[in-house]
Amino acid sequence: MDNPKLQKLPVVNFGQENLQHGTKSWSLARNEVRHALEEYGCFLAVYDAVSFKLRDSVFSALEKLFDLPVETKKKNTSDTLFFGYICDDRDPSIRENMGIENSTDIEEVKKFSKLMWPQGNDDNFSGIIHECANLLSELEQVVIRMVFESYGVEKLKCDSHIDSIMYVLRFNNYKAPGVDEKTVIAPPHTDKCLISILAPSQVNGLEVNLKDEQWIPVDFLPSSFVVMAGDALMAWSNDRIRPCLHRVQMNANARRSSVLMSSYHKGVVHIPQELIDEENPQRYKPFDHLEYHNFLKKELQTGQHLQCDAIKRYCGV
Repeated sequence: MDNPKLQKLPVVNFGQENLQHGTKSWSLARNEVRHALEEYGCFLAVYDAVSFKLRDSVFSALEKLFDLPVETKKKNTSDTLFFGYICDDRDPSIRENMGIENSTDIEEVKKFSKLMWPQGNDDNFSGIIHECANLLSELEQVVIRMVFESYGVEKLKCDSHIDSIMYVLRFNNYKAPGVDEKTVIAPPHTDKCLISILAPSQVNGLEVNLKDEQWIPVDFLPSSFVVMAGDALMAWSNDRIRPCLHRVQMNANARRSSVLMSSYHKGVVHIPQELIDEENPQRYKPFDHLEYHNFLKKELQTGQHLQCDAIKRYCGV
């Protein structure tokens, strides 16, 4: 339901003071992160390591990227569902998504850039996008360390987890409907990753669904990003963390672009023993995270709706 008395998302500050591990500020931020992910599945992260100048450069680069011919953009292919170029078959400009796998590796970003601009006239696209990817991955790692620590999971397991992460940077482009009524451009869904970090353009439209089925619009603060839990983090946490159900609605006469950093485990995800007890029996089997996407592909072929219950069908006990 939609409620006029809208709640606001929790806000967690990731300034330098709160990033000092072992300090009181770190502990407070850590507790805020856990509470937000358990109750909301997401929160606003104030993170000024990504400067306004870099943000502007990223979205300027996206304009040039999405202005390329559809035939060029379709070269962005992947064997993994949702990682390559996706568009509306009727009108690609309505909704387009593209992705760079292993985006924290400069060579992978250069490979993508070369694919889009074979003549080399990419206006330093690679440098801009790689810098953004690295900064967002650093934020993701801080969030993960806070989550592991808050549940008492040993540091070695956290280090091993981070070493096994692949970051996929996705670019979204939405065409405004040009009408007064709000129109759902991206239908309700949960992300299939561990964590997603979203950087929006000037045109808002993101809405998240709370436990009481209330949809609330996300109002971004300066230097803020939305951190959202995905299906895989729900499974890892043995159902303690809820994935963020979200959608995009628009009624503005403008293009909306966004950048989404998603983290994926390159191997098998194990539910930590620290999260299993008599009151919380193990609810998920160890699962191959990337293989989950192959499972989703089969689900789509049989007409299944890919909400967060898909992972329960994939690896639920």
